[in-house]
Amino acid sequence: MSINNTSLAPILSDLCTMGQNITILYVEDNEMIREEFSLILKRFCPHVDTASDGEEGLQAALNTHYDLIISDIEMPKLSGLEMIEAIKQHIPHQATLLISAHQEVTMLHRSVELGVDGYLFKPVQPQQTLKLLHKIISHIEHEKENTHYKLHLEELIESKNNELIQLYQIDRITQLYTMGQFEHDILNEENRSLVLFKINDFKSLNDFYGYEVGNSILRQGADFLRDMVSSLPNAKLYRISGTHFALLIPMDSYDLERFARLTIHMFEEREIQVDNELMYLEMTIAIVDRKDGISLSNADKALREAQRSGKVIVYMHDENKELLRSAKFKCQDDIKRALKEGRFCPYYQPIIDNETQKIVKYEALARLILSDGEVIGPAHFLPIAKETKTYHQISQMIIQKAMHDFESSECRVSINLSIEDIKHPSTRSFLFNKIESFPEPERLVFELLESEGIDSYDELGEFFNRLKSYGCKIAIDDFGSGYSNFEHLAKLNIDYIKIDGSLIVNIDHAYLSQTIVEMVASFAQKINVKTVAEFVGNRSVESMIVSMGVTESQGYLFGAPIPFNPSMRFIQSL
Repeated sequence: MSINNTSLAPILSDLCTMGQNITILYVEDNEMIREEFSLILKRFCPHVDTASDGEEGLQAALNTHYDLIISDIEMPKLSGLEMIEAIKQHIPHQATLLISAHQEVTMLHRSVELGVDGYLFKPVQPQQTLKLLHKIISHIEHEKENTHYKLHLEELIESKNNELIQLYQIDRITQLYTMGQFEHDILNEENRSLVLFKINDFKSLNDFYGYEVGNSILRQGADFLRDMVSSLPNAKLYRISGTHFALLIPMDSYDLERFARLTIHMFEEREIQVDNELMYLEMTIAIVDRKDGISLSNADKALREAQRSGKVIVYMHDENKELLRSAKFKCQDDIKRALKEGRFCPYYQPIIDNETQKIVKYEALARLILSDGEVIGPAHFLPIAKETKTYHQISQMIIQKAMHDFESSECRVSINLSIEDIKHPSTRSFLFNKIESFPEPERLVFELLESEGIDSYDELGEFFNRLKSYGCKIAIDDFGSGYSNFEHLAKLNIDYIKIDGSLIVNIDHAYLSQTIVEMVASFAQKINVKTVAEFVGNRSVESMIVSMGVTESQGYLFGAPIPFNPSMRFIQSL
């Protein structure tokens, strides 16, 4: 077979390049043809083996990997087709090329079924042969590249997966196990107690010195804990959050409590490098015994108690505390739903002018109306509202509804404001906007609650002066319940003193209360400030406070707090 055709030069060049890495098995029973054709093949592919029949070819293919098998069809013992069929059973994707002296349809059809890559007919033509070899070898090279790329990609993915697993399992800063590993272990490891550690005031140090110093403190804390637990059996140490470390260990709380006290003592005796200084830091520790089951939430509860008490706390299940906590969560949900559905409403209690015996004013008292219609007082929901940052939304809803109810009334309405309301920019702005749209601001009275929280009379004075510029009145609530109330009178321009109910409720037979209320009423008259007695519950109390010169009265004797009704639009006689 001569191959002098210059038009085949590019193909010959490619074959010489690609063929260096190709292994070929050539199977031919005619010795002369086998030797001649194998020599031609070796001009392009130096790695050529030969076999003299189908059985020998099959054995060679099963013992050695070949990129390409070229075979005659008609051979003794085992034909080329039979040999390829046997090879494909073991190596399904083996590249093959068949050579035949006959163009039989049956053989061609069978070769297609076997997935033969190419077919040559004798006498072999150089151009046809080279083009077919170029096509098949190009395909083999492409498959090799794909396989190589796939292996490289799999290695890369495995490497990245290992990195991600490492990040998931090992904390970058401390080299302790991570929260992810902790969550996995508490689900899969039994009979373990949980110890929770916290470096106190870490956030303040981290904020002041920066993250680099903060990370250094964490590493030093981790190294210390690692040393402390190194002698404990089957101990596993984790960093589970910013400054929280956890220990899982098969020990009882009795032994762990002694270990925890020793750990705190050793840590607080140890100097920690903080920037360029050496400092003594503190640590808090809480324990959940293995018999109670591993629970991070229980450990966190115990840790908060440990911070409050300053000692190691072992979590103990308390049914009453759990019920209180459950009720708190329920109340949080009730608050959020009530805000969304507008179910915070003012209930109004009448305030009586003691001289005219007429209802001249109503105090707006916040109530939460549950979805089933139950009415809840502020003592039950306000503390939780302040914890969950919904308090100011409630204040604004009550202010809006109270002003809407009384915008066309003859009566005044008294609205409670806390120091928190006054300091909150959004509530303050909301209040001023509502006052500016109220038809008669002189009918608005604002009662200052929690007056013991005043820390800036200048700021409070500016706020009151702006209220008064609209014509609003100012009242101090619960006067007489603290020691600084007279200072408020001296420094704040107020219109009403609401005398604390604890002084009023039993005044008819409490001499000390009589003396205090009489003094307050007399003092208020001299500075031209009106007084309001709260908790007036019977005629005897009413008679006494009227005789002392108290200006107005409020209490269940005159009416319980109720929702707004049309009669509140008018001043009424009792």
